[in-house]
Amino acid sequence: MNPYRYLKALAWSGPILLVGTILCWGVLGHNIPPYSTALDAEALAALVKEHALSIRLGMVLQMPVSVFYFVWGVVISKVMQTLERDNDVLSTLQVWGAGFTTLVLVLPCAAWLTVAYRPDIMEPRMLQMFHDFGWFFFDVAYSLTTMQFLAIGICFLSDEREEPLVAGWVCWFVMFVGVSFALLSLMPLVYDGPFSRSGLLNFWVEFTLFFLMMLIFSIALFKAIARLEAERHAALSSG
Repeated sequence: MNPYRYLKALAWSGPILLVGTILCWGVLGHNIPPYSTALDAEALAALVKEHALSIRLGMVLQMPVSVFYFVWGVVISKVMQTLERDNDVLSTLQVWGAGFTTLVLVLPCAAWLTVAYRPDIMEPRMLQMFHDFGWFFFDVAYSLTTMQFLAIGICFLSDEREEPLVAGWVCWFVMFVGVSFALLSLMPLVYDGPFSRSGLLNFWVEFTLFFLMMLIFSIALFKAIARLEAERHAALSSG
């Protein structure tokens, strides 16, 4: 039996998650860019009422799309295990990080769906509170994803092959993105500026880095799977 069966097909879950999140969470959900924290409750409520149907549709679609992140994490874990051999600590941390990050993607969508479900009868300050809760959970729970990214980087950097499965610069970039999420801790402390949820650093830079990382590492993952399959085929042919 081929130990790498399904991996190439399931690795597409990363690009699917990436495109789906941009369209569902970002475009339909009106989160690219998000509503400014500087808005008062009445102004936020007016915007949610105006875009309620689109937000509901985006959140309803994003919740099932989010499961592709966990599938992507399982594929990464299987590739990592080819390097770990007798110690699977890093692949275990990675897959748990992917699982918890999936919840971080799903649960805030339920809060934003609640906000957009009955905005006409929801008191503006209550609406604002649910909306803020979604963003606090979505952004400030970053440590779960940071754990995942550090495990990925450390594991693939330990590859002792002459030509490693994943290039070193890719590993360092993944870890850099994970560590950079620490800036999100400043988000609840401000209402405007570069560290706010719609700010230059904590939205445009951080989310661009995350989406770029997913694209770059997905390409690296496809190459790693293809190489593992080729090595197995060569070993079987010579054996």
